[in-house]
Amino acid sequence: MQLAYRIPEMTHRDRFIRKAASQRTVYAVAGEDGLARVASPANPKREVTLLWTNEAEAVRWADVLTENPRVKALAVGELIADVLPRLAGLSRHVGLDWSADPIEVEIEPNELAQRLRQESVESFLQRARLRRGVWTLEDANGPALLVSLKSDTQLMLPCWATRAEAEARIEGPWRDMLAVEIPLDNFVALTLPWVGEQGWLVAPGHAEGAGTVELAPAELIRRFEPDGAKVPA
Repeated sequence: MQLAYRIPEMTHRDRFIRKAASQRTVYAVAGEDGLARVASPANPKREVTLLWTNEAEAVRWADVLTENPRVKALAVGELIADVLPRLAGLSRHVGLDWSADPIEVEIEPNELAQRLRQESVESFLQRARLRRGVWTLEDANGPALLVSLKSDTQLMLPCWATRAEAEARIEGPWRDMLAVEIPLDNFVALTLPWVGEQGWLVAPGHAEGAGTVELAPAELIRRFEPDGAKVPA
């Protein structure tokens, strides 16, 4: 069950989620008994684990929250795959960018995971529209593909909104591949329909781990519709 928020709290929550999805990292304070947590102002019997999008804020509050603290960077994929499920299992909430500000937003772990996944796709869409291109990795045999997390009998095409994101994945089995830019119009009108014909999924802004969102190609075309693209008949 999702929590009810006032407008200032919604603004604070959405700002955290946008920044976390964009930088792909959040920060926690780790102590001798795990990630730092406090009693919820709304329900003193419930514990709230604190996360920040600004490392300096985590450092600022570290000594206040626990003994022998260390600030820990958490990749969003790790957060979704490991940390948030464990917090949900402990019936804890998550505090988002708590500071001296009186707005102390807390959110259920499963809701945070869902919103981070959704925002990662929105971030990809916005940046691809802005740059008018999408990047994939390719070699002489075709594009880089991965086995879908949904089914080990299905493949997915990872793609990114920037060259830097794509080139960051050139390692291991992909070490000899090249980052290739596909103009956005061609990606929507030609590449995605072709991916659909192969029976593959597409992973916009692909990152390792459970933070990955896999979509049917037709769904990604639909998400680009405000940019003038239409799903082929």
